[in-house]
Amino acid sequence: MNMKKLTDEMKEMIQTQLPFLATTSASGLPQVGPKGSIHVLDDEHLIYFEHTFRHAYENLTNNQHAAVAVADRPNQKGFRFEGTAHIHEKDDYANEILGKTKIFDRFPRAAVVVIDIERIFRLDNNLEAGTEIL
Repeated sequence: MNMKKLTDEMKEMIQTQLPFLATTSASGLPQVGPKGSIHVLDDEHLIYFEHTFRHAYENLTNNQHAAVAVADRPNQKGFRFEGTAHIHEKDDYANEILGKTKIFDRFPRAAVVVIDIERIFRLDNNLEAGTEIL
């Protein structure tokens, strides 16, 4: 699948607003919650640190589909990024990334989740809401 590229506006919004991660359970039930550690890895990937190992983690181990929504409420603009999540725990990549953080000062266990950005949708409060950015 072709990856989609983040614009500077998208990167800024992810950096300054609180992103929410959406996943689904094995039985298809939706789960959504804030993920304050979500940030831009590069132009085609988002990354976050998993440390609760609850709903989102369990869902992603059964179904790699993930969506991240972020919105700027005052400006009524936003984006939804959809793609495939890859969990890295106790591997070389996780050790390299997490070794640069202080996450183990607060949590006994942590993993890195990388999301391939495969689709991007507008969440603006106008007639283009829900349209895919090609």
